[in-house]
Formats: sequence, structure tokens, C-alpha cells
Amino acid sequence: MSQHHPKVVCEVDTCTHWLPGDVCGAANIDILNEEEQAAESVEHTMCKTFAERRGLANLLGSADNVNWWGAIEAAIMPGRDLSPTTTCVVDSCVYWEDGNLCTADEIFISGSGAKECQDTNCDTFEKK
Repeated sequence: MSQHHPKVVCEVDTCTHWLPGDVCGAANIDILNEEEQAAESVEHTMCKTFAERRGLANLLGSADNVNWWGAIEAAIMPGRDLSPTTTCVVDSCVYWEDGNLCTADEIFISGSGAKECQDTNCDTFEKK
């Protein structure tokens, strides 16, 4: 059985993984509860994969989580999906499934201008 792969739309343009068109260039993103208790709202979620963009040195520092093959495919085949795999531990969400999978067709990560992961949210979150 293959893992469901939601399309990721991300407006967090201060992240090292953000690409023009609100595309995420990470290989995998981790969606977590912002606090230790279960999320009750969008504001209680975050993209833990966020890494603040600080020039070329920061970009190279996150190279271990870059979707290099997807970026190459997207460059030679326009319109190709570049979305990362998604691991989500927010089990209070209707889209959460055993194995920390997300069953949504598309997830939207908000937090334009974010300085740290707590400034980001999974806007697709919907409380069970």
C-alpha cells in the first residue's frame, strides 16, 4: 500500500525550503502540535521543518532535506508535482491517520514572514 501524498502549498517565504509559486522544496515535512497537548485550532499546529532562510550558507545547511530529484523533474517537466512527503503527529485533526499520515488532498502552510517554526501553521487542520 502506498502512502497518500498530499499536495503542499506553502506561503512561508522566509523558509529555506520555500520556492516561488508557494512550492515546498523539502523532501519531507513534519507537522506537529505547537504545544504538548493536542491541537484545538490551526494556531496550535506548526511546520517543524521550517528553517529560516539566511543566505547561501543556510540553504546548504539544509541540503540533507532537499527534494533534489523532484526539483530536477520539475525543471525538465513543468507542472510536475514537487510536494514533499508529509509526516503529521497532530492526531486531533480529521485528516490524521495511523502511522502519522495526512489524508488531505492538499495542505496549506501559512506563516509568511515567519522567524521560527512556531510562527507557521497548518491551515488545513480541522478538529475531529
